[in-house]
Amino acid sequence: MNIHQVSVSYVHEQDRLLIRINGKEGGELRAWLTRRLALALLPILSQTTSDQMAKIAAPAAPAATLEDQRGQLLTAFQKEAALRTGDFETPYQSRQGEPGDPVLGPEPLLLTEVKVTLLDNHQLRLQMFEKIPDRATIRNFQVMMDPQLSNGLLQLLHHSLNASQWLHFPATSPLQDVAPPTEPAELAADLPKPKYLN
Repeated sequence: MNIHQVSVSYVHEQDRLLIRINGKEGGELRAWLTRRLALALLPILSQTTSDQMAKIAAPAAPAATLEDQRGQLLTAFQKEAALRTGDFETPYQSRQGEPGDPVLGPEPLLLTEVKVTLLDNHQLRLQMFEKIPDRATIRNFQVMMDPQLSNGLLQLLHHSLNASQWLHFPATSPLQDVAPPTEPAELAADLPKPKYLN
């Protein structure tokens, strides 16, 4: 798929992130990203994107003079700055009626595994899998991303994780440790205090 737009959004009712990718030729790939997988993916994607940008911006050969070194550093900085800029203003054009891959069907994949690979041609390959134990088939798709797209995906993931507030709480939080809000006045004193999880 030749990627046109990428969207990552937090869906409060599902308490999951929804990744949507539409292609220039039409069609849309959609996948749910759970909290566990999103928090595991963030550092890997961050490191791989940094490696990808470093390969692109690296000088081709060592410079002989200080002036040449300064010029190469400036060029590398300009390349990296260009890669970090993306169009975050244009609204995502949803194409829910057109699956990017008819085999995947209309429902988003519930991702259980994501493989991130930096290729020799500086493209980032994302392979996304839905491996559900009671299902015979494994749904999956892969996308290739240039440095600008992968950096954009990373920024969208950061933004969605902030919206979800998953980064502000520990990964495991037993219910008995959740402090209840102020107790309603109408509760009898001998009743056990309720536990709230919002």
